[in-house]
Amino acid sequence: MLRPIAHRDFPFYTPKGAIPVGGALRDLLLGKRPWDLDFAAPDPVRAAEEAQGHLGGTLFPLDPERGQYRLVTGKLVLDFSPLEGSLEEDLLGRDFRLNALAWKGGRVWGLKGVEDDLRKKVLVPVQEENLYHDHLRSLRAVRLAASLGLGLPGKTRNALSRHARFLRGHPEALPARERVREELARLLLSPRAAWGLHVLERVGLLDPYLPELRLLVGLEQGGVHHLDAWRHTLSVVFHLLWLWPEAPLEARLAALFHDVGKPLTRRFDPQVGRFRFLGHAEVGAEMAKAALLWLRFPQEAVEKVEALVRRHMDRLPDEAKALRRFLFRRKDLLPHLVYLMAADRLGTRGVEEEAWGVLEAYQKALSQPLPTRPLLSGQEVMALLSLRPGPLVGKALEALLLAQVEGRVTTPEEARAYLLYWKGHGADTPAGTPDHPY
Repeated sequence: MLRPIAHRDFPFYTPKGAIPVGGALRDLLLGKRPWDLDFAAPDPVRAAEEAQGHLGGTLFPLDPERGQYRLVTGKLVLDFSPLEGSLEEDLLGRDFRLNALAWKGGRVWGLKGVEDDLRKKVLVPVQEENLYHDHLRSLRAVRLAASLGLGLPGKTRNALSRHARFLRGHPEALPARERVREELARLLLSPRAAWGLHVLERVGLLDPYLPELRLLVGLEQGGVHHLDAWRHTLSVVFHLLWLWPEAPLEARLAALFHDVGKPLTRRFDPQVGRFRFLGHAEVGAEMAKAALLWLRFPQEAVEKVEALVRRHMDRLPDEAKALRRFLFRRKDLLPHLVYLMAADRLGTRGVEEEAWGVLEAYQKALSQPLPTRPLLSGQEVMALLSLRPGPLVGKALEALLLAQVEGRVTTPEEARAYLLYWKGHGADTPAGTPDHPY
């Protein structure tokens, strides 16, 4: 039997006959601003069209066979589903009691026990069997807990563990990869991403969703690593967000996958008396690429994560000009790479001070921004050096740009003098900046 939970208005447009349900009401009761609104309606198409007429936006079917439609208008996303049977039956079929809420007659209604869930801020299944009606629900539980700061009591964790064992034994039941990708992305973008990843491993959900990372659990490393490879990974994710709270998804994915190549490259070196992981960055880059493509992350994001994992073992040069060249050649990976390198050091013991050195050197090197283009155009270079269109023009422009990066050339006049010097001394060498008066 439904119970009145709270007296309050629903501060969004509601089509005639539609009933607001689910997560938006949960967020309102938790003092958060919802952007995703769910409605149950006897005629979801009509309700969605009425909402579009009032709010505008784009309406499209999510699953027309099941009567599910979505309206996107600005930041708001409105989902409409059919109300089959009574409102209580609808809520009893939902995943967690905090999501089994409905607004009607100026009140929020819910199931028995939801008042305790709100007071304790915990996530409890409506019925454990409901997890098996949509196999994404166990992963969503961890994501919601991490995103909303909710706890997962023992009853919930045990249910998630049983469902994880089911998924391991029935891979055909795994949800669509696009849905998995969205939940994992939202988990990583949450403030408690490291905690959420820890819970994924503890309840057994790492195995069906991120099996490559499961191999890190318990993998001892030695040397400066006082944590096993999985706990080190969680520490790097945590420290990345501590250093850079607004870190974008690509940086977070790179932190998660940065050591994924270690299980395949672990070899004992008797000369140093410990295990080593030579080439793990290169192997890990390929593994990260394969895993993220399988989850259907966008190609551009995958390529960036792959490059970050491949380069995370790079060391910053000490010499100022060399450091600016280093950063320029990796400009498409900044500042992601620098924060990843710093977080990686904070996740170890004995070299934590290096993290502050990395960040300080980066900030000092970029106190003068890196140039984005040569001071002279291709036409000007050809006229100055009496060149015809061809590879040597590109070579000259690249050399000029590197000279600007190093701070040797700062004006068009210096650029002309430099290129004349370059033609006489360095034009036949690979792209670089020969020593010269500037």
